[in-house]
Amino acid sequence: MRTSIRLATALGAVGASLAAATAASAVGAAPAASTTASVRPCTINDVSFYFGGLTAGLGQRSFDLTLLAHDGITCSLSDTPLITLAGRPSQKKPIPVQIDGRGGTLILRPDSPLHATLFYAMPDTKPDTIEVSTLTLAMPDKTSRVTDFLYPGVQDIYSGGVSITSWTTGIGLGEGEQSD
Repeated sequence: MRTSIRLATALGAVGASLAAATAASAVGAAPAASTTASVRPCTINDVSFYFGGLTAGLGQRSFDLTLLAHDGITCSLSDTPLITLAGRPSQKKPIPVQIDGRGGTLILRPDSPLHATLFYAMPDTKPDTIEVSTLTLAMPDKTSRVTDFLYPGVQDIYSGGVSITSWTTGIGLGEGEQSD
């Protein structure tokens, strides 16, 4: 008997909530706030980034860039975080960067890092050479961090620039798990 009274009371409360929500939407009032809060955008202080997976052939080189949220942080960023490259201060020619995006928002968590691979070619001649020394990663809130381009010093690359793959998520590189 008590179980059926509790069940009837619970069903009555659910029905009253549904009736109130229906009445509010019929009048044009905003529905109640969602219980799932949206994930806030990442700042540069929320993440660490790491280099790895260097491949060095005669004509082409690549390395992996991995972003990882700090412990206890979940944040979001566009699928094309802004990456810029720079050379010596005296170099006036910009370094082309192409990032292959797929649309949507990526969720960054401590247990689900983001991976991208940077590809670039070695120059054939001096006129085809551009120097790269730093990589800057900017977050949606415009905070950024500058680091060496893979390792300290200036590297000569082909003037065509650097191509960056779409970001993928997952513990292991190559898992291919993608976020919404």
